[in-house]
Amino acid sequence: MAETKKIIFVGPPNTGKTTIKSVFFEMANPLKLLKNSLDPTRGANSSIYSLFDLELGIFDLAGQENENWFKKERDVFNHTNLIICVLDINRYLKENFAFIDDLLEIYKALMLSTCSLVILLHKIDLMEPLYVQHKYKAYDEYIENDKKCASKVQIYPTSITKKYFLETYDIITKIFSNSIKNVSGAKSDSLFLDFRTDINIILQYDDLKKHSIKDLFYDFDISIKDATPRLRRLEKLGFLKFIENMQNFQLTERAIFFKTGLEVENKDDKENKINKILESLYLFSNLNQN
Repeated sequence: MAETKKIIFVGPPNTGKTTIKSVFFEMANPLKLLKNSLDPTRGANSSIYSLFDLELGIFDLAGQENENWFKKERDVFNHTNLIICVLDINRYLKENFAFIDDLLEIYKALMLSTCSLVILLHKIDLMEPLYVQHKYKAYDEYIENDKKCASKVQIYPTSITKKYFLETYDIITKIFSNSIKNVSGAKSDSLFLDFRTDINIILQYDDLKKHSIKDLFYDFDISIKDATPRLRRLEKLGFLKFIENMQNFQLTERAIFFKTGLEVENKDDKENKINKILESLYLFSNLNQN
């Protein structure tokens, strides 16, 4: 029987909870969601995923109903392994601190001592980097004042925009990996070498243009037989789509967001970024929605 893990997304209305879940767990197109925001969540929207020998239940709690979650139906937080609190970093500190207080009160009242709590300071693209640092420090100091919960809380600045997409992808992977430490998926150097080639495919080809599967033979010495499952993996991750009876393919806008984060002048910096992101591709390529 598969082990189960429960993850909850919570936060004030319109902070980006559902968008983050859609982009990183359902491989949605970030550009489309930036242009057309999703309808507000109603109630507790739940999804079930499988990952290796785990079954993951992810609950997206409607921000408009927070008073209900924190009072009448606080038992929704019972048996939770990970709470991801999404806050809009552009909102007033006082407003967001009050929300954190309510959440910490639930955390203590329900004795969620084995539950990890992550705070995402979202939409950092709307703020100057120095001000983001200033805000981050303010949240960090505020959490540190609560000695009982400080060690359980992690804080990360995030955004799904092109400039920050890869960095946030890595943050979500880190959060996710830390909450499911006991997965049994076998990793090997040869497997990561495969994913490194996947990244090179994204970097090699022109944005949104049509390419033949045969090109992989000339560019990477990959046969058509071996190319198809590799491209299917990239399709599953939302980075490409097949066209014309699977004889051709093209990168997606999601791949362009991903690719932008790897475009750095320093070769060593680029290599470090690639090494970090291999874990992300490995993890999310094994995630399946039930």
